[in-house]
Amino acid sequence: MRPTSITADRTTARLAITWDDAPPSSISFKVLSDLCPCELCSTERSNPDPLKVIRPRSYELESIVPIGSYAVNIMWKGGCHYGLYSWERLQQLAAVEVKMKGG
Repeated sequence: MRPTSITADRTTARLAITWDDAPPSSISFKVLSDLCPCELCSTERSNPDPLKVIRPRSYELESIVPIGSYAVNIMWKGGCHYGLYSWERLQQLAAVEVKMKGG
């Protein structure tokens, strides 16, 4: 399970991924940012304190950097630069998005 291409379409705010052994995936920047796997974002999502102000999410992509042969680091213009998205994580997020759309 490896991507053969990853394309960020800033016009539609979607990440398109072609896989070597699975159907193509498309994930919105919103889903990618809202479910960012970095420690800071994960901690903010799991905080039980309803009065804690959570920093606003950014859905504007700054860059995508390959990390070895197993992941990409997605950086957002709002400041989060620590999201390491493994190939498995990207396939999981694509499945989440399909479920959200009722597919």
